[in-house]
Amino acid sequence: MGVFRDRDRLLPDFPIEDYWDSLPYRDFELKTLWSFFKPALEDPKSSFLRIVQVIGSAGSGKTCTLRLFGRKVEEEYANVKHVYVNLRVEGGRKTVLYRNIARRIDPRLVSVSLSAEETLLAIVSLLQSSDRRVILTVDEVDYYVKHFKDEGVVYDLTRLNELSPGRPCGFIGVVLLARSRDFHRLLDEAELSKLGRLHLTFKPYNSQQIRDILDKRAEEALNPGAYSEDVLSFISDLTASPPVNGDMRYALDLLLYAGTLAELEGSRVVKAEHVRKIHGSLHPNLTTEEVMSLPEEEKLVLLALSRVLTVKKTAYATFREVYEEVQLLCEEQGRKPIAEVDEYLQDLSDRGMVDIRRLTKIGLSGLSAEDLEKFLTDIVQKLKGGVSGWLKTKLKKAWEAQ
Repeated sequence: MGVFRDRDRLLPDFPIEDYWDSLPYRDFELKTLWSFFKPALEDPKSSFLRIVQVIGSAGSGKTCTLRLFGRKVEEEYANVKHVYVNLRVEGGRKTVLYRNIARRIDPRLVSVSLSAEETLLAIVSLLQSSDRRVILTVDEVDYYVKHFKDEGVVYDLTRLNELSPGRPCGFIGVVLLARSRDFHRLLDEAELSKLGRLHLTFKPYNSQQIRDILDKRAEEALNPGAYSEDVLSFISDLTASPPVNGDMRYALDLLLYAGTLAELEGSRVVKAEHVRKIHGSLHPNLTTEEVMSLPEEEKLVLLALSRVLTVKKTAYATFREVYEEVQLLCEEQGRKPIAEVDEYLQDLSDRGMVDIRRLTKIGLSGLSAEDLEKFLTDIVQKLKGGVSGWLKTKLKKAWEAQ
């Protein structure tokens, strides 16, 4: 019997909110969400649009909590649908975004002949002509505003009621998820005025909270006797401390990778030494979820930068060096050249992965180029060969390098 009973339970995209009826240390936040929407849920005549801002750092449970809330709402109110969209993953032009929202509400609404505004009108018209209502959760709004401000998505979604003056538009609420309020500085007065006063802040998890959540996740993912309380406490302390600062996703990565490394070494038990080895090779801004959410082009740009720095054995590269290495990678992979290297570098800088001083000084944020090159090369393999094979290959290399 190996370490894992269900490895998938620790993966970043596993929908834990579909299996748990509550989330540790997020009862207050769930109750607050209910208080925001209960009046409109109970009385359709009062269901005018509510705008809610949910603010919290990465890994603080925002997404899980909103998805669990949406599931509970759908279970209690048969005519209410919760729609979740992640702007980092499926953002871009608002025409595509609004079609994705329409598709989740009713696939018959999707038409390539409709403009973005016409798609929203079609959604509102459908909801008003039936007894169906929607709560829309929009994740990573701060990222989207920074990169696609001119699309006007915040303006559109906070004014859905204006599409049908005097009548509820069918949307009970729009919930905007962001890591901080810094994106407010990028909004104009018209957009800020519609954000409303309903706020909910998620504080980072502390060590004890991480420990309790890990205990529950480990019980589902690992076999009995495959881990100790001391190991979970060790992971919790590492995660709660700077520079990770309570990102629960990092704790799950540590446990997942440490367990896989233990299996590679032929051990049936995850030990502190396994955790220590993995912790030394991870980076707080490079969790599996963060890297896998990058567009393929940005993965290649990041890999190109790490290769240049590894070969040069310097802290910084020039833009020209990175650009040329990107084109070489494209040629190796048989894909078209990437022209917008500067835009991808800026996005990586915004994410805290790349440090740009000027065009002749481009470096990495807090991670050695050699380690990052290995990590990203394995990410490419993961995309081709699947999660399980990727993990085993990645950790086998880490083990052999010890």
